[in-house]
Amino acid sequence: MRPYCKTTENFTWYLWVAAVAASLIFIYQFAFAPSTCAQSDPMGKILIRVRDRVNEEQLAQVQVQLMRFPDGIVGERFTSSDGSVQFSGLSLGAFTIRASRQGYEPGEVQIDLRNSDRTLQSVDISLTPRKHERSGTPQGIVAASVLKVPDNARKEFERGSRLLNEKKDFARSIAAFQRAIKLYPGYADAYFLMGTAQMQASAASDAEASLQKAIALDARFIAPRYPLALLLYAQQRYAEEKELLLEAQKLDAADWRWPFELARCLAQQSQWEGALRYGVTASGSANAPSKVHLLLADIYANSGRPRDAIAELELFAKLDPESSYMTRVREVLPVLRQRSPASAFPSSEPH
Repeated sequence: MRPYCKTTENFTWYLWVAAVAASLIFIYQFAFAPSTCAQSDPMGKILIRVRDRVNEEQLAQVQVQLMRFPDGIVGERFTSSDGSVQFSGLSLGAFTIRASRQGYEPGEVQIDLRNSDRTLQSVDISLTPRKHERSGTPQGIVAASVLKVPDNARKEFERGSRLLNEKKDFARSIAAFQRAIKLYPGYADAYFLMGTAQMQASAASDAEASLQKAIALDARFIAPRYPLALLLYAQQRYAEEKELLLEAQKLDAADWRWPFELARCLAQQSQWEGALRYGVTASGSANAPSKVHLLLADIYANSGRPRDAIAELELFAKLDPESSYMTRVREVLPVLRQRSPASAFPSSEPH
């Protein structure tokens, strides 16, 4: 696969997997030459605060993912005791911020650093407790689970998180997570982050084992399923990936990522009818990013429906006209129009 252009900070094996997962067949189908990506200067920082929507308490140990198309996940951290986390050194562009924690409905917001000249932008995310978690203590079963973790294990976990996210020291972060697990063998969060660190250290087998262990310890733990799905996709283990994604969809039916990944998984196997069904489902989500329309365009193009592919690309152009993918979209559209002479309706593509 042709690598995407990234900042040096984010160009790790794990993010390469995420970039592969974000790639679309139609980009390569017409054999475009690689475009040159200019490195952007850092734009600034994003400070994220996460609270309980019901009682406004600050939520610690919330998984916060920073996503950008086509890079995929460009940052992943856990909130500290004050419910906050910060990402810095970010370049110009649009990002999706996703916050998730056991016992809560996930929250997702969009932020565009192109629309502000401020060095630091703040984002507040409120998470709604799941219905079965709202009784008892303010944080229900989750609070009880967190209290089980010994202080010394939690300190090792936090040390590992800092080494992973701030220092990019994968070897030492893995060692810290291993110490946390030795102190508390049931530490699913530690297995999860250790798995992401192992992915970035190019230890795919170890990463898979850690992510699988995190799920085995907590069958309702959503967070490890996404990176594990990307890992399986990169290894072309589509049957296993599909099973994993279907399980994740049962746990969180509102998340656009599961039908999106299912669509890509089936598309890679030329199962276009199923891919289209899941792609349409993903596009119907209120939080779905604009890239779902690129995926649908690819599926339609490969299903002999160029007019529908054109419509999806033109919709993408309306939704994200500043996307780095617009150059390729403008190159693909004339090719599709040649395949569908009857589709000579006025284009909504920006000129």
